[in-house]
Amino acid sequence: MVEPQKRHWSRRLALQALYQWQISGHEIDELLAQYVEDENWDKVDKDYFVDLLTESINQSVELSAIFSPYLNLPTEQIDPIENAILLYATYEIMHKSETPSKVILSEAINLCKKFGSIEGYKFINGVLDQVTQNNR
Repeated sequence: MVEPQKRHWSRRLALQALYQWQISGHEIDELLAQYVEDENWDKVDKDYFVDLLTESINQSVELSAIFSPYLNLPTEQIDPIENAILLYATYEIMHKSETPSKVILSEAINLCKKFGSIEGYKFINGVLDQVTQNNR
């Protein structure tokens, strides 16, 4: 069994990489190469990180379509950090049934409190709660 702390670091680095992808448009391979060099790489569940990042990007259109009905603004107006959280967390909700929804939501909220806007965690909680209720 993987340590919860390793999954936390996987989500944290996936959030950072997804943010960077939105801002810079770097390819997945470029992002992966950069994060392998990150000082926190040894703390990460590497397979989980690669899966989160790769599939969140590859399925970004589909994932956005899942959470967009619960938004109160157009997706292009979402803060990039909050959009990154919605992408990876929606991917987890839809494809990582072995991970409890409470864990996914709690991690997303905590990462948003750390990296997102002041009230962003409330937005994340509301949207992901709806995604979970309607898809799990």
